Amino acid sequence: MNRYIKAMEIGLANEKEGISYFDLLDKLQIELDYSFNSSAEVTFMSWFNENFESHSKVNLHNTDYQTGMILYLKNKYGVIDEITDPGEKRFFNFFHSFRSKKSFLKGNAAKQYLDYQELQQSVKSANSARNWAIISIIVALFAIGISAYSVISSSNPPYDVKIIEDKTRTDDLQKENKQLKEELFKAEMMVKVLEETKKTPLKK
Repeated sequence: MNRYIKAMEIGLANEKEGISYFDLLDKLQIELDYSFNSSAEVTFMSWFNENFESHSKVNLHNTDYQTGMILYLKNKYGVIDEITDPGEKRFFNFFHSFRSKKSFLKGNAAKQYLDYQELQQSVKSANSARNWAIISIIVALFAIGISAYSVISSSNPPYDVKIIEDKTRTDDLQKENKQLKEELFKAEMMVKVLEETKKTPLKK
């Protein structure tokens, strides 16, 4: 987040009680871990003048304000160590007093910040939707791959099935069958002998 967006966020958070320029500057440097230099602060101060307003009406283009601002910047960034001239002190104190008063974020700036938040939320939603779409495509491709693999696998010819016969049981059955045949043959022979005996009368 750049310092201008952060400044609008802080200004909107302090819309009821307001915030001074110096307090805003301190918060920005702490929360963003950012250090202003002379040119960066001049740029930021110009932006602040356009987007914040104070109940104290001061002409920002008059000599008192402009001279006081220059002295403030020179003193803060080491161009001059101390302000000793009474006239310069008066300009410096005028500037410092005005910038210490509470200022409030203007309506247009507040709307810009809210539009920025909506844009950020839209970007997040779009990124989330894109990520879910990518995940859905990957899942669909994975499912298609599994289906294709199943079809390819099922088209292979079945494996040869080898039937191992149990010959022990077959041999036992054959033996039993042979024994039955022999018994049946013996029985038939006995029947024939008995029939012959009945036909032939016994000799007295």
